[in-house]
Amino acid sequence: MFFPKRAARRCGPIALALALATPAFASIDHRQAVQIALELDPESAAQRLEAEALEAGAVADSQWADPMLKFGVANLPTDSFAFDEQPMTQKLLGVSQQLPRGDSARLTGERGLLQAEASYANAADRELQLALAVNESFLQLSAQLERRQLLLENRKWLEQLVEYDRNRLATGEVQSQRLLQTQLALARIDDRLQTMDGDIDRARGELTRWIGEAAWQPVNTRLPDWPDTEAWLQARQLPVPPETIAGHPALDAAGAMVEAQSRNVALAHEAYKPQWKLELSYGQRQPTPMSDGADFASALISVDLPLFRQNRQDQRLAAARARESAGILQRQNLLQRLHGGLNSAAASAESLQSRRHLYRSQLLPTAEATAEALLQGYAANTADLDAVITARMEAIEAQIAALQLDYDYFRALARIRYYLAGAVPVDGK
Repeated sequence: MFFPKRAARRCGPIALALALATPAFASIDHRQAVQIALELDPESAAQRLEAEALEAGAVADSQWADPMLKFGVANLPTDSFAFDEQPMTQKLLGVSQQLPRGDSARLTGERGLLQAEASYANAADRELQLALAVNESFLQLSAQLERRQLLLENRKWLEQLVEYDRNRLATGEVQSQRLLQTQLALARIDDRLQTMDGDIDRARGELTRWIGEAAWQPVNTRLPDWPDTEAWLQARQLPVPPETIAGHPALDAAGAMVEAQSRNVALAHEAYKPQWKLELSYGQRQPTPMSDGADFASALISVDLPLFRQNRQDQRLAAARARESAGILQRQNLLQRLHGGLNSAAASAESLQSRRHLYRSQLLPTAEATAEALLQGYAANTADLDAVITARMEAIEAQIAALQLDYDYFRALARIRYYLAGAVPVDGK
């Protein structure tokens, strides 16, 4: 089963440098954001520490019980408290050892190790979930920043148009109504920019949850470089088979817990076996008028008898079997959920890729050409200003939509990478 080993994560020097001491002029990309989040995440560290605790506990639980030492006095007369008055008075020293019931010690240790394995796998799954959440949030923030940049660039065009109409108004070539129209379009752009600034701040605030103050640093909005995932997607035909996610750590964790429950079933079977206890003791006596004071040695064997099983052993066995069956069904449900999620992410990525191609090959060139043609017509007094502004705004919306498709496509790829456990399988399947 897949699970990364050992030691809880600590805040490393890279995370500290980026999250706490990033200079104001530096920029952060999606890979650095994920790395910071992994370094600073307390939950995965806690799960690894829990796994270490379970491993240590498994070693302890697989051992025999400690031997018991007993010492004292037996048959001491209470009228005189003399050791040499009665022949049965003894000073006792003994040791006893309780043996595990059947093979229960080994099974208990194996159960603890399997629970530790599940905890390690849960920590690995947590890291994959964290990487997915940070990638999606970071890509959304990057998309908002790029949309804002597009609006700023088009705002410059509207400013030039306003200045152009102001000059034409001064020479009497246009009426003031046209200048007001361009000024209104410019004001609408400014309103969208202010709304977008609020959205960007909220996105940064959400990212702060995972990477701290680094979320407020300048952002490198470059799209991720995931050629292996894109190649995997291009080679797939939907639906993707369930075997594709067979090595996912969440499934490994569920599988380990099913195995741990199977050890509980075996332990319930062991409860039908008797439990033995061995005891040795030595009694020292003093000579008395009636006895020469010979010492006594004793050896005892005790065994419990699990005779009344109906309300104890039988019920515990039934409970253990029910939990094992529930674990198997939960693992199957998890497999179906992960399989469905992978197919959904792959279908979304394919659809988004098709739309990206459509925008770049047809919609964007057409919208830009229309806006340019109407602008030239307006300069030659053959096109209406409303049509010019409408065409330009449609071109802006097309650019924004194409930009959002890019980032949505890579967000879908991020989900695919989660379901593929962070990397494309080596055999490409």
